[in-house]
Amino acid sequence: MQFVDFTAVDPQAILLRLLIVFTFSFLVIIAAARIIGSENKARWFKRRTKYTFFNRRGVFGEYMNFGYPRTWQGLIAALIMYGIIFGVGIWYIMIHPYA
Repeated sequence: MQFVDFTAVDPQAILLRLLIVFTFSFLVIIAAARIIGSENKARWFKRRTKYTFFNRRGVFGEYMNFGYPRTWQGLIAALIMYGIIFGVGIWYIMIHPYA
């Protein structure tokens, strides 16, 4: 496994991969929310109770908002999500060769 030499890579290609990983992370979070379900999500995660103007969320934000884990199931679910997102992101941006 060898990291990519970024001196010969077009910056637009790097930006495109960053946007793809960003979109992929949303898909992982949405898929996890659907798989876990709202009942388990409410049981496993603690959401914010006080909302101000700056941290208010819309419809999709509340659906994707997990909060922080308060049970071991929530911790495992969060670690799996983070592992998938960061693992694929680092592999795709830093290791997978650019064309």
